[in-house]
Amino acid sequence: MKAVIFDMDGVIVDTNPHHRIAWREYYQRYGRTLSDEDFVQHVSGKHNDDILGHLFAGQALSPDEAKRLAHEKEALFRELYEHDITPVAGLVPFLQSLKAAGIRTAVATSAPVENLDFVMDALGIRSYFDVLLNESMVSHPKPDPEIYQKAMSLLGVEPTDSLIFEDSMTGIQAAKAAGALVVGMATTQSPDELWPFVDDVAHDFTDVTIDRLKKLVKVF
Repeated sequence: MKAVIFDMDGVIVDTNPHHRIAWREYYQRYGRTLSDEDFVQHVSGKHNDDILGHLFAGQALSPDEAKRLAHEKEALFRELYEHDITPVAGLVPFLQSLKAAGIRTAVATSAPVENLDFVMDALGIRSYFDVLLNESMVSHPKPDPEIYQKAMSLLGVEPTDSLIFEDSMTGIQAAKAAGALVVGMATTQSPDELWPFVDDVAHDFTDVTIDRLKKLVKVF
């Protein structure tokens, strides 16, 4: 194992509760409601273009309008999350162990660069990552594997040398399609829901160690 790649929302930070609140408020602005079921099916792990397609079903949004609406929603999210932001338990010690072991690291998120910068700087963890990728750096969002393939390329590693942490089914599909081992983070979905699709499951990083991951690599 030469590289560990992280999704951001639901992996580095458990933002889904605040994204859920932000999207619910945003849906309400436009006369729609967002149930928990709809959040999992149409929002969690999805690109903003797809979510806006659900919110404004039947309406043709221009690229500029879609971009403006997405920025508006993400600004609302950052405002809501600013005072509550915290890393998933055990993240920083785990990142420190990876750095000490010489294992390369990346973040590969479908979020906009503003959200990525917000999380990196608010938590002071930017220096732990060799590569940072956001939505603007790929042409095809998850579940397409492009963002993970690009992360591996920039890190200079092969899929067989890589392990990815993901929480959503969309992200897990992308990670698997990229050819890496995948650890499912049980922040968005339960372990039972994740297990059929991943190689290991963790609730947070408190019990994730390099030795545990290396054993996983040897199994496969």
